[in-house]
Amino acid sequence: MPYLVVSAMNMKRAPRLESFYPEEDAWLISGNEVSDARMQINFVNNHLSTDVQIKYTVANIIYKNLVVMAVMAVFATLVQKMYTILLNQYTWLAISLIVFIICTAGVVFSLQNGMPIFRFEKNEFGAIVIGEYFQRGQRSQWAGEGFIMSILGVVIGMSYLSLNKVTQFLDDKQQIRMFVYIIIACIFIMQKLYLVAYRIKSPWYDPSFMPPDYYQRGSLAKD
Repeated sequence: MPYLVVSAMNMKRAPRLESFYPEEDAWLISGNEVSDARMQINFVNNHLSTDVQIKYTVANIIYKNLVVMAVMAVFATLVQKMYTILLNQYTWLAISLIVFIICTAGVVFSLQNGMPIFRFEKNEFGAIVIGEYFQRGQRSQWAGEGFIMSILGVVIGMSYLSLNKVTQFLDDKQQIRMFVYIIIACIFIMQKLYLVAYRIKSPWYDPSFMPPDYYQRGSLAKD
């Protein structure tokens, strides 16, 4: 791995080699690190308080312009070929759902903190199994649990939307009735699952429309 070292003009230097270049003026460039000409010249300018600019040749400028124009031409061709698809409302519905899942799943948090998909552990037979799907507490999460919650939220929302659009897809009243019953049952189950997952993160959260167990049932007059 090469070093990029800068040194200001100084006639008085320490006799020892290890202090010849201060540590803050040396950049150890690793093999997987981006180290193009712009980053190298910025490193030199920042440490020496200079303003050296990169000089590009005419051939280099022409090459970069040709690459940009080629990319724009390919993009315009794709837009022209996919024009009817791009005008379809279901295309943008699918795009918005994908963007919503990515944005609400905590992808940035997982990438910044290097979170694994789930917590894995070994069972009594030595096999690798999932030990935990949801972290307790609201200040951290596994990468997979964010996708579980966001996808579950999208499915619940689309189920409510299907109830509003059922008459556009079905004409028979019996089929509509059965479809509505199935969707309501699915919504009930999925919302229960959503609530169970949220209570793992926040045990204090306990809303319910059901009366407590100690409630004495009876007529309204007795109540």
